Amino acid sequence: MNKQFKLEPCTQSIECVRDYLFTEIKKVIADREVEVFAIQNKYAKLEEYGEFIDWINSSRYARVFSRVVIGSTLRNEWATISVVTTKLSCDDKTARNLYQKFMDYKMIERDPYSSSLRFKVTSKGMGLFDTYCEELYCMHSDAILDHLLDLAQYIKILKKHGTQYQQNRE
Repeated sequence: MNKQFKLEPCTQSIECVRDYLFTEIKKVIADREVEVFAIQNKYAKLEEYGEFIDWINSSRYARVFSRVVIGSTLRNEWATISVVTTKLSCDDKTARNLYQKFMDYKMIERDPYSSSLRFKVTSKGMGLFDTYCEELYCMHSDAILDHLLDLAQYIKILKKHGTQYQQNRE
């Protein structure tokens, strides 16, 4: 047994490293998803955001809709229904229902100077997203950094040495 990687010996050492890194990546992802749930649950209990977070977590498209609008806002662009339908692969009615629900929660605002329907995230919505990002990625900086380094090494190995599938095709 390879004590450094806690793996059974294999014929190719690069395969051992790749398998070890992939196992570590999966462990971190599984643990992080549990942590993300706990963070979301904590904020879902707050009076100001609770109902909105419960709804966004139960909707198929709501979280991604918010990311489309946040991304547009961060790029100093306005989101539109056509952008939403394209990026979410949803129909016009779904996009408009999402738009209305986010308006009801005051998480987005319409462009007051445009006759077309253009919208961006409000300061309330961006504040919630800022908190979410800080909790998810900044509070656990060492663990995230270790995970990103493992991920970078894994990708580097795949690019340099390929996968078993790629090697068999050549």
